[in-house]
Amino acid sequence: MRRLGLAAGWLIGLLAAGLVGFGIAARLSPKPASVVFRRRFDRNGAERLTATAPFVPGHVVSTLDIPYRAGDPDARLDVHRSTSPGTGLPTIVWVHGGAWLSGSKDLIANYLRVIAGGGCTVVGVGYSISPRATYPTAAFQLLDALAYLTEHADELGVDAQRLVLAGDSAGAQISAQVAGMVTSPAYAASIDAHPRITPDQVVGTVLFCGVFDMSLARGLRGRNRWFVDSVMRSFTGTLDYLDDPRFSGISVVEHLTADFPPTLVSCGNADPALGHTLSLIATLERLGIPHETLLFDADHEPVGHQFQFHLGTAAAQDALAAIQGFVTRLP
Repeated sequence: MRRLGLAAGWLIGLLAAGLVGFGIAARLSPKPASVVFRRRFDRNGAERLTATAPFVPGHVVSTLDIPYRAGDPDARLDVHRSTSPGTGLPTIVWVHGGAWLSGSKDLIANYLRVIAGGGCTVVGVGYSISPRATYPTAAFQLLDALAYLTEHADELGVDAQRLVLAGDSAGAQISAQVAGMVTSPAYAASIDAHPRITPDQVVGTVLFCGVFDMSLARGLRGRNRWFVDSVMRSFTGTLDYLDDPRFSGISVVEHLTADFPPTLVSCGNADPALGHTLSLIATLERLGIPHETLLFDADHEPVGHQFQFHLGTAAAQDALAAIQGFVTRLP
């Protein structure tokens, strides 16, 4: 019994030392926390990829890993197209989520194929994740991807004159920011961005479960604030992300103009990011920007973050129908 007690004591001591060591490392660098989050988020993404496979229609073909930025190994995109007769729908350019520090276009590829099955050409854009690459790298990469799509539209089978910028979670923030910069020279200038496409090319945005108003972080406490601070430190390289003017562009709601394109925005009723969606909707309404929403009443069964990927649920099927209906109604 004494040996068991000693062994247990050593084990507890080792665990405690490990936790202390992790805590010290996390204070010194954003990497330890980002590694933990990335593993968990990517595991969830891999499960969603498998779960969406049965919903992929047989008439969709994919061209994968097309380099869109010379010398940048992260700058790859996929093009998913239906082989059925064309319907003249816009091209959706989708940016994956993952708190800016995880995820990939590969993990949402089946979902994008499902959308393409409805008649849209859908492009999945890869970008550099943090902390290896910090803000605003991903926004610059997406701008370059849009320029590449414009230059190679015919060979890729995309309609570069009717682009819908879309995304989920962090990807929704990136897409919304880029749409905002394309339609607002002042917003682009605020981070020294130089869009190479014209505002009339972006005919809409589709934004799921996104982060659009960083002022909401000021009211967070405890574990929620620790999580947001950890993610934002990885994304920006600092814990001063709320007050450093270099990062004001992350809050899309502070920079939109009435020229922002028509938007479909959605979020679950049990999603911690719901406040961001409500802030964005209020901004769209204030500016008179045409928009559609897919929200859920408070007494609806809980609908969580990234609900749209769970295609076996009614909420996800509603989201898919909302996307298809929205892009069909765009000019």
